[in-house]
Amino acid sequence: MKFFYQLERYEFGEYVVVRVEEDGFSGIGAVIPDRKKGENYKTVMGAIEEYRHFVEMSFSHHFPVISQRLLKHFPNHPEVTFAVSAAFFDLYARKNGISIEDLLMCQNLQKPVYLENWHGDMVVPEELGGVMEVLSIPRKEKVALLIRDYPNGEMKEILYQLTRYFAGYIKV
Repeated sequence: MKFFYQLERYEFGEYVVVRVEEDGFSGIGAVIPDRKKGENYKTVMGAIEEYRHFVEMSFSHHFPVISQRLLKHFPNHPEVTFAVSAAFFDLYARKNGISIEDLLMCQNLQKPVYLENWHGDMVVPEELGGVMEVLSIPRKEKVALLIRDYPNGEMKEILYQLTRYFAGYIKV
């Protein structure tokens, strides 16, 4: 497994794109630093460097458990773990010629629903640390996902497909 990351810029600052590669296929994830928590691209890139060994020693078929492995050793950077987890899901889907929709088994669920006036519980997927952690939330039908659109569409497909397990989504 090869693991890369690069700094990207957008109108509000910088963010980091992660990419995992295996057998000529790649998967993408991204992290926008949370300035309210004192993060910047340097702290994100430092956390990514800490993850490097674990990621490079993994395989695409580890997509369901990569976030658990990373959270065990690096619990303080769930956004980075989520980005890596999303990249693994993306890689596995591409390598095996299946859609994210099929991989998440949400074909028979409602299409993504935008909730304009939601007053219930909300969850930010990146704060949970991984795709499987998002799916493990109880009472999903009473919870909305608070999702962001990444500047170049990174993780869009996986985030929108995840909303199908919930009441819907709200955009940040």
